[in-house]
This record gives sequence, structure tokens and C-alpha cells, in this order.
Amino acid sequence: MSYGSTEFIRDDLVKSMADMFIEISSGKTIYRYHIEFQTTYDKNIIIRMFRYGFEKAKELLDLADLTKPLEMEFPDPRVIFIEENEKIPDILQLRVKIPKQESLLYQVPAFKYWLYDTQQLYAKKMYLLLPLQVFKIRKYLRVKSKMDAEAYRNLLQTAEEVVKTITLALAEAKITPEDAGEMQAIMLNIMEYLYGKYGDYSKIDQEVKNMIKTFYDPGLVEKGRKEGRKEGRKEGTRLILQKLIKNRFGMVPPDIEERINALEQNQLEALAEKILEITTEEELRQAIAVRH
Repeated sequence: MSYGSTEFIRDDLVKSMADMFIEISSGKTIYRYHIEFQTTYDKNIIIRMFRYGFEKAKELLDLADLTKPLEMEFPDPRVIFIEENEKIPDILQLRVKIPKQESLLYQVPAFKYWLYDTQQLYAKKMYLLLPLQVFKIRKYLRVKSKMDAEAYRNLLQTAEEVVKTITLALAEAKITPEDAGEMQAIMLNIMEYLYGKYGDYSKIDQEVKNMIKTFYDPGLVEKGRKEGRKEGRKEGTRLILQKLIKNRFGMVPPDIEERINALEQNQLEALAEKILEITTEEELRQAIAVRH
């Protein structure tokens, strides 16, 4: 499996970015997929899907024999809609009409993410979509304009369920330790966004610390495969830290990355619990220096 380029430069030098192109090779057969993620329903998404698919098909165009009609192969498209919206159809459709020729019907199946909970995603082997569960509460928050007690309780319960399911997937070798670290970092980033935009709830600071602490629970690793789990756990923790730092400061300074790479697991965990209290790079350097 490989990921294709998602950046396109038009003739007028305007750049556009698709979300994801995936190629899966099985023997001599190659399966190509195009996936877009939508938080809300934008009716123009079908046009963007067609445009991105056309650009990707153009990249793969075989110009060796111009005596035959050129054949453009679009990748198999899907749109994943996260927030509930009853107006979203099961299939998005775009009909291309060309004078004096048969029209072309371009269809894109819509995956309605809000209909799936963690157990259903796990059963369908959609493990990497688990972190998005915490984002489903945003629709409620947008209506309330703040994170009240009910929303906060639901968010934490959802996050805990996601952590348990990620732990199960790791224990059963459905995902790698690196996958688990990436998924947990994504969920933390989404939670930070929700706290920052709708927060100011009195229990958030301590609860977030407790939640982060569970991500580094040794049980997450002990339930997994025996070989290589210790190093995988360390790599997962390091990955989460680096992503949190990048999210907070825009980048991970080289000297800080070097120091983080030198930390032991217990030092990484201690720094992870402290990270949400750190507001400047200097504070971060001091925190690392104390633990190093």
C-alpha cells in the first residue's frame, strides 16, 4: 500500500490539495482510491471530487499510443462525512453532459461516519477512523456555544471508549504501536481543539491530565504482542509528544527533538503529563532538562 501525491498545480499556478489517495498492489493488479473527509455537508464536494479525480487520472495517463482513444482511469472515490446531516445522500452524483454524446454519470458513495460507534468501526476493521469519534460532539457544542457538563461528560466517555478500543486493536495485533501512537495523538489534537474553542469548564485541566496518563499505561503494551512492544511503546509515546509540541508551537525545534529522543520511557511519560501546562519553548526546554 502506498499514498499518492495530493497536491495539484493548475495551469494558472493555483495550488489545490486533495485529502488522500491510496494505491494497493495485489500481484499485477493495482487498486486506486480517493478519499475526502468532510466535517459538514458542502454541496460543492462532488465537483471537487471530480476535479481531483480528473487530475489524478491525468497523472496516470498513458500517451504511448495516440492512434487509439486515450483512457483516463479515475480512482475509486469515497467521501467520509463526520457530522450528522440528514440531507446528505447515500451517493453523491454529477452528470457530465457533452453535446451530441452520451452523458457521463459520476458517482461518489458517502460514508456517514456518525452512524458508527467504536464497536462497529472495530468490527468493520476501520481502526484508523476511531480517533474521529470525539469530533462527533462538535455539532452539539456549536448549538450550545460552550462545553457544558453534559457535553464534557460525553466527550470524556467517548475518549475513554476510543482508548479501550485502540488498546484492544493493539493487543490483537490489528494495529502497530506506531499506529496506536498516531491515533492517540490525533484524538488529543481534536480534544485540544474542542477545549480551546468551547472550553473553560472547571474540571478540564485535571481530567485532561488523567486522560493523557492513560495513554501511557503499561497495560496498553503488556496486552500486545510480546516481541518488540517495549520499544514500540516508547516510539508511540515519543510520537505523541512530538505531535503535541508541533501542534502547540508550529514545529519541533531540532535541539528539543534531539533531547526527546534521548529520554527514557518514564521521562517521556512524565513530560507528557506536563505538556499541556507548557506555553513557551523555553519552558519546554527547562522541563526536558529537569527530566533528562
